[in-house]
Amino acid sequence: MQGVSRRTYVLLFTLFVSILTLSNVQADGQSTSELGFNQILPLTSALIVSTIVWRWFIPNQLSNLQVAFEIDDDLYEVHRITRDREDARELLGEGSVGYGVGLYMMGMTGVLILIAEFIFDPDTFFQPNLYIIGLMILIPILISPWETLNAQLTSKKQKSVSGSRFIKFLRRTFTLILLITTTLAALYLGMTNSNELFIEPEWLAVALLVFMSPTIFAYGRIMGASWNMLLINKWRTSNGRKNPIDPDKPGLINRLFSLILVIFLLTMPVTALNGIVTVFYVLFNEPNNMTEILNYGGIIGHSIYVRIDLIAEILFEWEIIKSMPQFLSLYLSLNIAIVGLAFIFELTRNLILGGQSFGGVFGVTLDTPRDIRSEVSAQTRQLKFAFAGFSGYTVLLLVLVCYKEFGSLMPFTSWLESKGFDEGNRLLTTWMFIAAGQTVFLLTWLVSIIRYSSLRKLRFDLNPDERREGAVRLAGGDWMRTLVDEAALVEDLDTLIQFQRRSLEGDPSLIRHEKARARMWELSIRGLWPLAIEEARKVLAQSGGDDDIARMIIAVGHMSSRRLDAAREALHGLEQPEGYDEPELLSFVCEWLDPWQGNVDEDDFWDWENNSCIDHIQNTMQMIRNWNPKTNLDSIHKDRLTRVAQLSLVSLMRAQRMHDEALDLSLSLVRKDPTGVRPRIAAALCLVDKGDWHSARSIERELLESDPKDPRVLALSSIMGQTVDEDEFEVALVSGVGKKMKKWINSAPVNSVAALGVKGGMDEAINANVLVAAHEATRRTMPPRYSSGRLSFVINIFILIPLWVLLGIYVASIRDDLQGIATTVILMLGHYSSRRVLVQQRHLIRHRDQKAMVAYAKRMKRFKVTPDRGNLPVGTHLLLSGILVSVNGVVLDIGLPGWLTEHLPKDSDKTVKARLKRRNKKIAKSRPPRLQPLGEGWWLKRPKEEGSEIPALERLIGPVAYRGRPSYIEKKSGKNSRHTGIIAGKPRPAHTLDLGSRGIPMNTRKSERRSQIPQNRPNVTVRDRKNLTRPKSSNRRPPN
Repeated sequence: MQGVSRRTYVLLFTLFVSILTLSNVQADGQSTSELGFNQILPLTSALIVSTIVWRWFIPNQLSNLQVAFEIDDDLYEVHRITRDREDARELLGEGSVGYGVGLYMMGMTGVLILIAEFIFDPDTFFQPNLYIIGLMILIPILISPWETLNAQLTSKKQKSVSGSRFIKFLRRTFTLILLITTTLAALYLGMTNSNELFIEPEWLAVALLVFMSPTIFAYGRIMGASWNMLLINKWRTSNGRKNPIDPDKPGLINRLFSLILVIFLLTMPVTALNGIVTVFYVLFNEPNNMTEILNYGGIIGHSIYVRIDLIAEILFEWEIIKSMPQFLSLYLSLNIAIVGLAFIFELTRNLILGGQSFGGVFGVTLDTPRDIRSEVSAQTRQLKFAFAGFSGYTVLLLVLVCYKEFGSLMPFTSWLESKGFDEGNRLLTTWMFIAAGQTVFLLTWLVSIIRYSSLRKLRFDLNPDERREGAVRLAGGDWMRTLVDEAALVEDLDTLIQFQRRSLEGDPSLIRHEKARARMWELSIRGLWPLAIEEARKVLAQSGGDDDIARMIIAVGHMSSRRLDAAREALHGLEQPEGYDEPELLSFVCEWLDPWQGNVDEDDFWDWENNSCIDHIQNTMQMIRNWNPKTNLDSIHKDRLTRVAQLSLVSLMRAQRMHDEALDLSLSLVRKDPTGVRPRIAAALCLVDKGDWHSARSIERELLESDPKDPRVLALSSIMGQTVDEDEFEVALVSGVGKKMKKWINSAPVNSVAALGVKGGMDEAINANVLVAAHEATRRTMPPRYSSGRLSFVINIFILIPLWVLLGIYVASIRDDLQGIATTVILMLGHYSSRRVLVQQRHLIRHRDQKAMVAYAKRMKRFKVTPDRGNLPVGTHLLLSGILVSVNGVVLDIGLPGWLTEHLPKDSDKTVKARLKRRNKKIAKSRPPRLQPLGEGWWLKRPKEEGSEIPALERLIGPVAYRGRPSYIEKKSGKNSRHTGIIAGKPRPAHTLDLGSRGIPMNTRKSERRSQIPQNRPNVTVRDRKNLTRPKSSNRRPPN
């Protein structure tokens, strides 16, 4: 409501300004104020036509909106946003689109009333109608520059993380002040340079040009960047071919109009050059025949007029025709039909399509095509900008051209001439406005034309969402979806990677979608979050925004990248059925990650019961208190999240030289998950630490047989002395050094080992996962809670504050007491403010150079805590994890930033250090773990251990270690056979979460078990094997 009221205030203010502007204006010719049928008829007929345009024509023009986004090299998927007038009306009713449409309709209605005046009674104007026309035209002209300026100055990042209403209000107020100030400056400059008049017409035109410059700049940029796309696709439409702009088979009228538009587009660069050169020639040379040059089409038109007699005769007849009011009404009607309605909608369709981004350069890109496809707010932002921005400029140009060509018929001409706007100045003003837009267009066109040839080679897949949905709903048609979901659930990266590389038969759009989902899960599981976010956005766009799993992955990716505001924005408005806890858990964890501004504390843990994610967070915080990995070995949970958390404990035990406990835990995890990759890797690494290298090598060979493409298995091979390509992230962290490691610090924001490989990356390492320093903190007896150094405390309290007092006393001794007191107060306030700013900077959460983590790293340096490759067990990056969350049952790691120590209770440093000293003695007596990869060919030199002829896991665990592995390997070796996924004959929805089998937390929040809140329909369909009833709702979703 606040946004609506603010726009109302803007409209009222603009209305007031418009009334003041028109109050001293008098109409030309005969005018009457007497009310009669003939006087009401123009207004009534214009309102009827406007209603038809509003209710039928605009929805009809917006009934085939599409958006295209790149899905592969030179391949774009084109998705429908609206399919009919009902979809268009529904979209027009969203958000602030009505505000933009209202401004557009005001301008159109004003011109329609003027047309009706010329049709019904061209000799007499009804004076109230003239004021209505003026208001209808002035309001969009005054508002559209402000809207276009806001749109162009607001970045996409500011739109995605928009902040509070107050910030938006300040931003828009600043742009309004900027626009008014620059216009007043131009007016002041004109007044100071005017001699005879208060302000000369040329300077008034310049001030109006400055005021309209944001709209002119936007229009020229959009037109120049859209030229390639419009020309190519309109030519295809004229030939009767479907294309991204016109997805339906065009009719005869549409083909004819497209041909006219192609001719218009081809002449635009020449026309633009003619307009620019003409204005420069007239302004700088001031020829005597200036009016004649401007009146006959500029330099090119005038040259033809002079040299060809036939053209001169035609133009002479044109001057006679221009004096007819009926012709003026016909001219205005054609302008509304061609420019005001048809051409603006062509630009709007290309704006939403995203044609500027891949078809041109330097266009106005408000949102990425993927955001337009998946977010209704992005769609409404495009439409609001198109209507509110284009309406003012097009209507103003139309009015200027009418005064240029038909000045004798237009109202208020005599009043304008009395103010100095004779025919020559009216012509010059019109040409200046046209040339300004043409200059921006020509510059944008020149840098965009280089993409013309590559644009013709792009492939566009039209309506893939329809074919994809149909293919998925066929019996057995979702075997790929089932394969990807099952592989992601068990962290089977080998299957996900090989699926992406396979050549499959079937609908290409469906295959691309499922391969994108496989890529999304692969990157998420590996912790390559920036790439995972981009892939999730691709999946979300392919599904038309109807995939909350992708939205949750985007949120988890932002949390891992320490962009908590972006994570909150991704989770905002996420709908889920009652009892489905994953989205609420993500929101809880997002708030927990911010100990200073977050909305949760330890008391909120008690609202969750029997939830492994919440219990894991509590256990992790308890473990940090003493850097002790053995505090949470016993768990009541047996789910996948708990097993992944125990894998992290194996890495911490290895670092703290608890070799027997680490091996026992890893073997117990192999028993629980015989087909899992990481439990076997953990066991192999523990055996390497104990010196049983041949036993570890037998595990490596088994993994290479079952999961040869898994990058974690390749990393284990590198640790075992094999030569492996370092292109994969996990392999590079084993032995990579130098500059090659720099790219991984940003690609893997929660992998602390990647940060340790970069010089000066200690603060990023503890930002990713502070547990990487647990072994060194234990050895150096460093308490986990951050505290400022004693030296800093002494300097601030016992040196600086007394110094400010002494300076004040000194100033008082040479000046007076008041100045001395003022000096002390100012210095004290400055000192206090600088301290506050420093604290606020430390509370600003981000991935790189976070101030609190920089200070924590300095504190570690004071304690000589320096985790690095010289004291970190090899392969730690394959097992170590922080806080774990689940999305659709898949366990994902978001790291454990060091600032979470703020949540710890304030234990006495003396008590903590005493515990750490006792454990440090045990560490000192134990054998250190393996810190470097094994040498190449070591198995040829090192004697085998006793019993090594038997596979290590069979010897250590027994046959249970191979339970299910034969079928697991056979299933992978038979990948070329078609999977069925579900029982044939029963189609299932495209997006399904099976709560019963995937270990997804349900009803673990006490306060919501008896919730009376009505159940919402989710964007993903959720089912339980015990209850296959699908929730129903009429909530609007973006069309598929």
